[in-house]
Amino acid sequence: MEILRDHMLILPHLQEEIVARCVAGNFGDEPNQAAHPLGSILLPDGSEKPVWLCHAADAVLLDDCGQTVLITRLHNPGRGKQAIPGGLLDEVNGRVESSRTAALREAMEETGISAAVLAGADISQLGHRRFARPFDIRSAWNNLPGTAVQKGDFFTVSTLGFRIKIAGDLRDVALLAGDDATAVHVVKIAELTPGQFAVPDHIGMIHEACA
Repeated sequence: MEILRDHMLILPHLQEEIVARCVAGNFGDEPNQAAHPLGSILLPDGSEKPVWLCHAADAVLLDDCGQTVLITRLHNPGRGKQAIPGGLLDEVNGRVESSRTAALREAMEETGISAAVLAGADISQLGHRRFARPFDIRSAWNNLPGTAVQKGDFFTVSTLGFRIKIAGDLRDVALLAGDDATAVHVVKIAELTPGQFAVPDHIGMIHEACA
């Protein structure tokens, strides 16, 4: 039985079990660790795999012209498709960065937007951290730096989004793809379609930021 596709877990009953553990954990908007253990799950072949919940933050960049910034993803989920900038929270010496700090850091790393531009932005949190994300459960292809996640372990990702409103036109802002992005795009929000996104809930986060 196929349980993985492109390192992503595809069995619905295992996805549901892992999501239920994430939701029941009550980890809050600002987790105190970059990754939390969720026990192990029993696979169809009778073996067990450790499962982890890793925490991320996403940056929805908006301007005065109805535009947002998307990157093209280097890695799965959705390698080669588009996504909003974002990534996992960093933990150094036992202290995890705030979600807001992570969102701004990832925006700079993946889009090349400058700290000076972000310093003048209007920034606000989008609702609460999202834990029910069955489409984003991965088999780690390497040890995950800064965490106890080992190659071959399963990990899922919670995320918290931030609305980052830039004055003017994002096409006038210097941008350069980096880190986990192979390209960066300024796009019209009205022209977005679900099929272009690597991560299904990203288009909803953009529309929430515009509301």
